[in-house]
Formats: sequence, C-alpha cells, structure tokens
Amino acid sequence: MSKIRRLGPDVINKIAAGEVVERPASVVKELVENSVDAGASRVDVVLEGGGKRRIVVTDDGVGMSREDALLAFERHATSKLRDAEGLFHIASYGFRGEAVPAIASVSRMTLVTRQEEDVEGTRVEVEGGEVKVVEPCGAPKGTQVRVEDLFFAIPARRKYLRRDETEAGHAAEALIRIALAAPQVGFSLRSGGRLVFQSPANADPRERIAAAIGRDLHPHLLDVDLEQGSVRVRGFVGSPDWSTTGTRAIYTFVNGRYVRDRQLLHAVQRAYSDVLPQGRMPAAVLYIDLPPADVDVNVHPQKLEVRFVDARQVYEAVLRAVKEALRTTRWLEARPAERIHMVPASTQPAFDWRAVARAETVREAADLLWPRPGDAELLAHGPVERPAPVEHTEEDRGDGEAPGFFSSLRYIGQFAGTYLICESPDQRLVILDQHAAHERLTFHRLREAWRRREPIGQPFLFPVILDMGVADARLLVEHLEALRTLGFDLEPYGPTSFSLHSIPAELAGADHARILSDLARELASVGAGRALEDAMTDILATMACHASVRAHQALLPEEAERLLRDLDAIDFKARCPHGRPVVAQITLAELERKVGRR
Repeated sequence: MSKIRRLGPDVINKIAAGEVVERPASVVKELVENSVDAGASRVDVVLEGGGKRRIVVTDDGVGMSREDALLAFERHATSKLRDAEGLFHIASYGFRGEAVPAIASVSRMTLVTRQEEDVEGTRVEVEGGEVKVVEPCGAPKGTQVRVEDLFFAIPARRKYLRRDETEAGHAAEALIRIALAAPQVGFSLRSGGRLVFQSPANADPRERIAAAIGRDLHPHLLDVDLEQGSVRVRGFVGSPDWSTTGTRAIYTFVNGRYVRDRQLLHAVQRAYSDVLPQGRMPAAVLYIDLPPADVDVNVHPQKLEVRFVDARQVYEAVLRAVKEALRTTRWLEARPAERIHMVPASTQPAFDWRAVARAETVREAADLLWPRPGDAELLAHGPVERPAPVEHTEEDRGDGEAPGFFSSLRYIGQFAGTYLICESPDQRLVILDQHAAHERLTFHRLREAWRRREPIGQPFLFPVILDMGVADARLLVEHLEALRTLGFDLEPYGPTSFSLHSIPAELAGADHARILSDLARELASVGAGRALEDAMTDILATMACHASVRAHQALLPEEAERLLRDLDAIDFKARCPHGRPVVAQITLAELERKVGRR
C-alpha cells in the first residue's frame, strides 16, 4: 500500500492559510487589495475585537456574478492571471488565487456582491471552507466580505493572537500601506466603533501621508522625483528636522506594491547617514517604478518581497533620489508658516486700566472694558498665517547674486565661546553651534576631495613617528591604501610604529595619533560586513570632528562671517555629519512673549 497520498482540498486550504493568513491584518490586506483590483473608488473596513471577532470590508467596485462568486472560493481561481507569461507582467495586487479560499477555510465568511448590470446580487456563506448557503439577495453595486471567528477551526493558531488593540494596530498598518499606494481610492477604518483612519479619494498625497504617519510631518515633507535609466523614483521624504526611532515611517513601493526590502531601506538610511543622529530614522514614502519584466513579485505568498533583475541599479537610483531631494530643497528655510491669532488694531483708545481698577461694581468695570465699537469683529478673525521669509532678489541687493540663508544673516557676536548669535532679515534670532557648523563645512571639503580621489596633503618638513596600540597598528596596516586616498602618507616604521609624512590639509594642527586611533576603530567595521564606501561617511565625520573649531574657542568677527558665507556653498548645512542641528532660531514673537511684550 502506498504511503504517499494526495491531500484533500480542505487540508490544502488550511496549509495555504498558514502562509497567507497570519493574523487579522493579513485578512484586511488581502481583502482590501481585492477591492482595489476590482476598481473600487471607496473601501470601508470595520473591525470588532481587533479583527478576531469580525472583519467587514465593503467596496463599490465592479462586483461579481453568481458564477464568479462561487469560483472565488476555489483555490487558484483568479481573474488576474491567464498564463505563465503573465507572471512577468503583473500589474494587479493579487494573482495567486489563494487568499479567499485560505481565509474561508479558517473562519466563517459571508460574501455579498452585485454587478451594476445585474438585477439582484449573490450571497454566499462559507464555514471552515465548506459552502453552506448560496442565494440571491438585494445588494448595492460592489462587494462586501464579512469574516467572523477567525481561526475558529484552528484553536492552536487563535491562542497566539495578541490583545485586541495590538491586532487592530497591525490591521491599521496593513490598510495604510495600501492607502499610500492607491491615492485614487478613498479609505476608512473603524475599530471598536471608533474611526481610526480616513482619507478621501484623490487626496493631496501630503495629506494622506500626514494622516498615515503623523500630522506634524506635513510641513517637513520634501518632493522626490528622479529618473535613472529604466528606474524612476518619486514620492516624499521628511527633512532631517523630523525623525523617529525605528523604521515605522519608511514605506517603499515597487510598481505600486508595498514591499519590504533591506537594500531599499539601506539606501534610504544611507542617504540620511550624515544628517541624522545615530539611532534616529527618517520618514520616506517612495514609489519605485520600473518595467514589470525587471522585477519578480512571485517570491513570497504575502507578496511582500520582490527580486530585481538589477538590484544595484535600483539601489543607486533610490540613494541618489533621496540625496538630491535633501541637497536641493531648502528645508532649513522652508519652515511651516507660524499660525498665530493676529488682532487688528482697534479704532478706540487703549483700555484705561486705572479707571477699571477704581470701578466700584462689576457692571461698571464691564462697561469700561466691553463692548467697544468695532471690537466684536475680532471674534470673526480666525488664525492667520504669518508669511514666509521673503526671498532676496538681485534688485534687493544691487550687487549681483542673491545671498543664501547664512550669508543674509547679520553677525552680532559670540556667546559662551561656543555659539554665534545672528539676526535674520525677517527678525529671527539665529544661533549657530560653531563646532557643528565648522564640522559640517570640513566634512564637505573632505568628502569632495575623497570623491575626486584628490586629497590635498600637508607634508611635514620631517616625518612624525607615531607609536600605536597593537590592535590599531594592525588595522592601519590593513588599510594603508584607503588612508592614502584620504591624504595620509603613512608608512610602517616598526611592529607598532608608523612614519607619518603628510596629513590632509584640513587636519593641520590636530592630534595625529588620536586621529589615526579613531580612524582605526572606524576601519574595524570594514570587512566585517560593511563596505569601505559605507564606512567612509563615519571615517570622514571623525576626521572633520578633529579638524574643526572647538567649543569655547574665541572667533574673530571676520572668521565668524567667513564661516557663515562658506556654509551657503555646501549642502546639508543645517546638520553636522553626526546629525546634530547646526542652527536654532527664535522668532521675534517668541522672544516678546518671553519678556512680556505680548
């Protein structure tokens, strides 16, 4: 008797459910994707018990006929794929034909659907994968799927589900990913009777991103749009002024499909490596478009992973697109308009507070204070926007090119030997950390020299002999060539000694042994899963730190003014290479509130 036997359809569907349906969020993802594929302009999701007790997904898509409604519960039955060749040109979310039968096999599912041309709709009830009811019914155009008692047929799976709030959070995240990929569709999510997420169709993409990630992100969003070869990268990234912990605010989409790809995530993180502090992550919503034949989406049952024909080309396109957005956008100056309540000037004289104080009754005081003719109009004035700083033109200056942000500042003086105090043309008090500012400037110069492989060395009249620790000496010997590309002319002089003939000109006067010791530690990561190209940002940042003006170091006015001018000639000037802010600003309104003038 044969030991190998064919599994029954119910067992096959339950096995598929283990791959496709991990938790309620998986059900939401699959059903909402089906709604979008069906041409819906609106999708509404309702959860009860975090989705464990009930999930209802309603759309206004094309709907299904009775025959298609029944076929939807059969495994590998799909309207989105005709033959094997279609796997290389997939433009829909679903194509496997596994999700609906897998979900139905582990729950109690009810499907109600109607096509626009049909007089009546169809109702199908399925329990544990077995069709119980098929009947005609009245229904609006579109489809509603109700999933109840998820995993009732597999109690062992149900006990691993988390609290209702946790499961609802995962379901919300699944919906948000689709909402960010499908701006043409309106979405809503209710959980436990509370509206969790809502965004209308064709909404401003910035508004939808803000609704998904956080309203405070909206004014920090920068446009991304770059085409490189057959790859186009578009979307939005957050300025370095907005960051978070973890990668929760990074969303990458390939041909409209949300994917989790380590290389794409690394490209985004690398673009921010020298403008965000360690441990902080940016916000990014990026849409990567490329020919369908250049990407394989048939990798994972949940379709969250893809394979690129040319992964390096995609990586470089994302890296360049994000860097260009950060480099070319004036995110330092493009701050949100300050919303304040501005009171129009009254035509009446100011209140006579002395008369009020002398009033003998509350009524007498009230008559002195309120009402005054014309002041009732104040109630009609809502918050108004303070205009953004005006760009200076050639006519404004009369001496050629318009100044940059830092060049337009009037230098006032130095505070605590560490901070440069300046005034901006729009009456803001601008405070610069002189070490962070000079560090960014030095880092830029070192990086550009390294990119050109043209380091400017400062030779010594006589070689300097340095004694290093055993571990540091070993690392320096291994990376002598890399050090030479940075401008260090270094030769072994003994077991742990080196003869230093020249250093990068920017490091003249710095502690050479300490610099090389720090660089040795940075180089330790090279070869341990990290490429020299990636490590170079940290290496150059270490060099810039040693070469920069220190805190509590006095600067002459002309030195401070030259630093301000030089900052406008480089990119990412508002952050040091370690990600710390270079500048802080205090508006005149904020200052006057602090001193009681308003």
